[in-house]
Amino acid sequence: MFVDRAWSEIAARRSVSDFKQITTYSVTGGLTFNVVPPGGEIKHGQLGSESYTNQVNTRGVMLGLDRRDIINDDLGALTGVSRRMGRAAAIGINKDFWGVFLNNSSFFTAGRNNVSTGAGSVLSLAGLEAANTKFMLQTDPDGNIQGTMPAILLVPPALLATAQTLMTSAGVNATTTANTPLPDGNIWAGRFRVVSSPYMQDSTLTGSGAAFWYLLADPQDVPVIEIAFLNGVETPTVENAEADFGMLGVAMRAYLDWGVAFQEYRGGVRSAGS
Repeated sequence: MFVDRAWSEIAARRSVSDFKQITTYSVTGGLTFNVVPPGGEIKHGQLGSESYTNQVNTRGVMLGLDRRDIINDDLGALTGVSRRMGRAAAIGINKDFWGVFLNNSSFFTAGRNNVSTGAGSVLSLAGLEAANTKFMLQTDPDGNIQGTMPAILLVPPALLATAQTLMTSAGVNATTTANTPLPDGNIWAGRFRVVSSPYMQDSTLTGSGAAFWYLLADPQDVPVIEIAFLNGVETPTVENAEADFGMLGVAMRAYLDWGVAFQEYRGGVRSAGS
C-alpha cells in the first residue's frame, strides 16, 4: 500500500475553501533607502506585485461490486477495496504533481537565470558549485539580490547514490596533473537535504529523465510549486451504498479535491546533467 510522497517535501501546501481560482500576490516595488537631505523630506517609494494562481478540482473513481463476488470472497480481498481506492488517490496526486513539475521547460529558462547546462551541470562537486552560484545570484522582482539559500537537492533515483555520497562524504579524492596540492575536504557535506522520487524517471510523464537534478529553496521560504487541497483535506473520501435497483451488489466511490501549480521561479535551479 506504500505510495511515494516526495512531493510533500518540495511543495508548499495551501488550504482553500472553494473551487474558484486562487491568486497569491507578491509585493514588489522600488523601496530603496536614500539619504534624507537637509529639510528632512523622505522620497516616496512605489509598490507593485507579481501574482501566482492555482485552482482545486475534484478527482474521483467509482466501482461496482457484484453480489456473487462479495459472497464468494473467501479470502476477504474485497474488504481491501476501500484502501486500494485510497492508494489510487495518492497515485493520482503523484501523477498530477510530477506531471506539472517535470514539464518545466517554460519555468526553468536561461532568461530567468535558473538553469545550468553543459558538462558543468553534471551532479558532482563542480556541478553543485555551478548550480549553487546561479541560485545565490538570483535577484528579486526589484533587481536586488534575493538572498535565499538553497535547502533541497532533488534527484532522480539514478542519481540518488551520487547525491547521498556528496552529502555524507567528509573528504574527496583530489587529483591533479600539475602536481599541485589540492584540498581533500568536501565543503558540500550535509549542505542540502536529499529528496528523490521514482516519478522523476517515469517515462509516461513529459520531462522525465535520469540525468537532470535541482537545487530548491525550502518550500516554506520560496516555493517553486504549490499543491492546494479543499479545506486542507489530503485524504480521499470513500463511500459505499447499495447499487442501483437493477444491479445486485454494492457501489463504492472515492473522491478528493486538489490543484497543482508552479509558483516562484526564483526558488530553484534546474541542472541538465549533461
